[in-house]
Amino acid sequence: MYHSNEGSGPSQTAATAPVPPLTKTLLSKRELAAILGVSERTIENWLAEKRIPRLRLSAKLTRFSLPKVEAALNRYEVKEVGARR
Repeated sequence: MYHSNEGSGPSQTAATAPVPPLTKTLLSKRELAAILGVSERTIENWLAEKRIPRLRLSAKLTRFSLPKVEAALNRYEVKEVGARR
């Protein structure tokens, strides 16, 4: 037996249920460069200097974790010298 739901309106549970935002946990070199506001070449330089960590998934596939990269870069932050208190 077929029951039609016509006239009862759309399901309220699907419309009101909060949808969690999709967040990328692993970023490509291009995405990381855009977020940090630097060029892809700068990312390559930082990798060569071992300033930032990376996750090497294969010979040609490298991804980055933004929180880990930011933590690594914070170690290189220059504190202001001779600042008045």
